[in-house]
Amino acid sequence: MQTKQIKILKHSLDYSHSSRNEHLFFCPFCKHHKPKLSVNIDKNVFKCWVCDFRGKNIYYLVKRFASFEQQQEWLRITNQTDIRDFEVMFSGSYQQEKLKQKIDLPENYKPLFGATSYLYSQRPLNYLRKRGIDHKKILEWKIGYCDEGEYKNRIIIPSFDCEGDVNYFVSRAYDGSHKKYKNPPVSKDIVFNDLLIDWSRPVILVEGIFEACHELNMIPVLGSTLSEYSELFEKIVENQTPVYIAFDHDAHDKEMKLISNLLKYGLEVRKIKSPKEKDLRELTKKEYCEIKQNSECVKFEDLFELISI
Repeated sequence: MQTKQIKILKHSLDYSHSSRNEHLFFCPFCKHHKPKLSVNIDKNVFKCWVCDFRGKNIYYLVKRFASFEQQQEWLRITNQTDIRDFEVMFSGSYQQEKLKQKIDLPENYKPLFGATSYLYSQRPLNYLRKRGIDHKKILEWKIGYCDEGEYKNRIIIPSFDCEGDVNYFVSRAYDGSHKKYKNPPVSKDIVFNDLLIDWSRPVILVEGIFEACHELNMIPVLGSTLSEYSELFEKIVENQTPVYIAFDHDAHDKEMKLISNLLKYGLEVRKIKSPKEKDLRELTKKEYCEIKQNSECVKFEDLFELISI
């Protein structure tokens, strides 16, 4: 069986030679002049010793560089049914539970779109205007508020999964409360508003919910990090979606770690650099569009320069 697998890889990559259990190829990502991409069939792993591009499923390489017929042949001889570009370190039962996360909106949730009380909704509406969110975005995101109950005086921004069910929500105080955010006691490992994301187009990753109002296909990263085993990261890799990253200046280390991880999976990554005196949420739409248009692809060799900034 290994002979057939090696034959497929030879047709897909520039083959050099083998050494014991490892087969060496020229890396298609960093394009180093020596064969530094090591593929181990027995362990089903690959790694480039120059750019650190790696994976725990060789089928990723086949999926990316082989013909459709070769892909089908690989799946047949390895008994694989689908591409998993990295091993998800959870049990099947946990995976099933995670994918099915559904929650209810707060009992006192009231929509800020359509027919609503104009008198009582002025404070939350004024707050949203100050944060750059207009009526179009309010309708698109189904934003509401609570004027009583556990989430009293808070904006409620729901998240809908790909089937249209609520899987999370962000609640933000608009009355000056010292506790700005009060979110539901459920997992943050979701794709925020997956229902609205077009995975065939580039996505823009931002830190917070209010930064995600500039355009479509913006996704807030909930939490301090974005693990390689998170649902959002997995979905990006699965769809091979180009990524723009637009984090604030004080999240530089977090941004560099995410860029490095995305590059390891051969993704196209661009960094949106806002002026040093401004964060993304402070930019006008015109300023943001100009910066995004001028952003360049990040490569592994660029990371050393970016890390030192």
